[in-house]
Formats: sequence, C-alpha cells, structure tokens
Amino acid sequence: MSDKVSILFVDDQQEVLDGLRRMVRSMRSEWVAGFALGGEKALEMMESKDYDVLVTDMRMPGMDGAELLKRTVEAHPHMIRVVLSGQYDVDRFVESGWPAHQFLSKPCEADQLKRTITHAINMRGLLENKVIRSLVTRASFLPSLPRVYLEVEQELKLASASMKKVGNIIAEDVGVTAKVLQMANSPIFGCTRKIESPSQAVVMLGADVIKSLLLYLQTCSSLMLPADISLERISYHGVRIAMLAKAIAEMEGQDKHVCAEAFLAGLLQNIGSLIIISSFLEQYRQIERESREHNESVSAVERRVLGASHAEIGAYLISLWGLSPTVAESVAYHDNPSECPDEKISFALTAVHVANALDKDIGLGAAFVENEFDFDYLEKLSLLDHLPRWQEKYQAMFKGLSNGKK
Repeated sequence: MSDKVSILFVDDQQEVLDGLRRMVRSMRSEWVAGFALGGEKALEMMESKDYDVLVTDMRMPGMDGAELLKRTVEAHPHMIRVVLSGQYDVDRFVESGWPAHQFLSKPCEADQLKRTITHAINMRGLLENKVIRSLVTRASFLPSLPRVYLEVEQELKLASASMKKVGNIIAEDVGVTAKVLQMANSPIFGCTRKIESPSQAVVMLGADVIKSLLLYLQTCSSLMLPADISLERISYHGVRIAMLAKAIAEMEGQDKHVCAEAFLAGLLQNIGSLIIISSFLEQYRQIERESREHNESVSAVERRVLGASHAEIGAYLISLWGLSPTVAESVAYHDNPSECPDEKISFALTAVHVANALDKDIGLGAAFVENEFDFDYLEKLSLLDHLPRWQEKYQAMFKGLSNGKK
C-alpha cells in the first residue's frame, strides 16, 4: 500500500486544472493527484478511488462546490476538504452546512498550497485512533470556522480594511455581540472605560485579539457541555493564558505576528478538552478520575482511553480550520514542547507552554491544569534564567483578579 497522499483537485476550467497539475508536479514523490473537470466528475472519481484530500473551486456550473462538499461529507467523511476559490457566496455556503475545513484564495502560490495540505496531513498523523480521526474530520459533528469570524477575516485582509466595518459585521449577530462585549468589559483586559459597541472593542483590544476571541467564543458556544462544566470559567482561564503568552512573547522582543499567534494558541490550547467533554463525556469523567487516583498525567490517560490526547485532538482540528501551522504546533505540544519535532518552531510554543505552567486553577478539572515546566526544553533554549521575570509579569498582570468565578 502506498504511503503517498492522494489528492483530488476539482475545477470547471481545464486551464486551471492544468495549472494545478504543473504546480504539484514537484510533489509527485509524496502526492498522488487526480483532476476532475466539475463536481459530477469528482463524485465519479471518488467512487472508484479513496482520496485523502479534496481541493475544490466553489463557483462551478451544474454542481457547485458547496453541493460537492456537502455530498463528500456524507459519502467520504474522512476526507480533508479544502476550498480553493476566487470568491464564494457565504450564504450559500452556510446553507450547505459549512462543509469545508480550509479556505485558500485564488490565485494561490504553490508553496502556500503545498504547506496547507502537507501540514493538515502531518497533523492527522498525530491521531492513531481511527474513530477519533474520523470524528475530528467530520465538520458536521464538530465546529467549523464560524461565519462571523470568516467575514471579519475577509474584511481585515483588504487593503482598505475598516475597523468600523469589522464592528458592524460583529453587530449583525446579537449573540456574538453580547459575548464580545462581556469579555471585553471584564477586568482581565483592564480597559479603563466601558466598551459599549463592537467597534469600540475592536479599537480598544485590536483586530488580532478580537478575531481570536470571535473564533474561540463561537466555537465554545457550539459545543454541548454538561451543566456542571463552567464554560465561563474555562473561557476566562483561556483568556488569561492567551494574554500571558502574548505578554511573554512581547517581553522577549518577538514581532507582532508571533505575539498574535501566541495569543491565539493560548486561547485554543485546551479546545481539545472541550471536544472530549462534549463528545466523550463518560470517557472524560474516567480520564479525570484515573488521573487523580493514580497521579498520572492527563495526556497519558487520554492516550490510553481515547487513543489521543486533548492537545493532539485540538491541534488537528485547528489544522483543519486552516489556521497557522505555528498555532497548531503550539497547541499540539504546549504541555510537552520537548517532543515537538520542529527545532525551529516559533517562540509562540514557548510562550504558551510557560503561560500554562504559570497559571493554574484547581477548580477547572484535571484536563485544564496539569502543565508543569519543561525545564529541559527551557534549558536547551537558554531561557531558564528568564523564569523569574515571567513570574513577575504574571503576578503584575493578574494579582487580585478572579478566574471568572461566581
């Protein structure tokens, strides 16, 4: 059996397919590529061959990309589904069930396409349990990129991006507006005046922070959690980790992009735990109990019970969303950075790891509080002597603040 990744590219224009064929030629030692002229042909090819990845245009005559993706979810739920399109109808896409994992815009550079697909496949390799891998891959069972997040991201990519327009996009959803304002006005952000509108929140907190909050808050709200699990408390803990990770990155002179990735990875570092709670509650209770009774790390118990840790599950979902590989890897290895195979990984991983080890809340449950310092990793990076400064920063930022407790 071949170890090559099989990818099906779909477009309604032959010249586009020919261009894609040339683009991926350099990957022929790792990929087996198929090319379908239109949605009907793609379904026919999927019936005769098992593909790992679908990359499709959206606006096609006959069967459009949204319908093709929807039918792919039903018949081939294991496939990673990528949109490669110049434009698409958001309303039509939402109606079809939001069936894609990642979005790439035409024209797409060859390196970007290769990185996107390769990273998603590498992240999938973290999960050996086929049941969980299938569950994580099925967008209809787990959260996909929320609509408001996607619309805000599209606006921010424009050269003429308007913070007022971003605020207006958020304001169109009353529920999202309430969540953003509640979080923005919490003491944790230390705003000196009351934030009364989404536009004010964007200006006060910054576009990167707002975009990260939108993704996190909307994802959490889509998960079904039991009544005894405090989502508000978990969310505040996540924000603390995010803010501390960003602050540590800033202290170390990292550029704005790395600091933003540290913030987002900090927010999402335990999204895998929320997925386990919402989808495998009985197993989660077992994991929490066994970890406590046997003084065993949560990750080790998770791998024994589920076949994968919460960090690995969360990282795979993040990679399917098409977020930065740095964010996915920072989530995957936030509790054991020494195991990260990428020796040149961004400082975001270090920042998130340290923030988790500094900030603990014994009331959140074992899956949210197990992290300890990986001293070997910090010593390898010559960062052990930075710990006192980071601890002082943590105390200065959060002394006297609650963790969202009621």
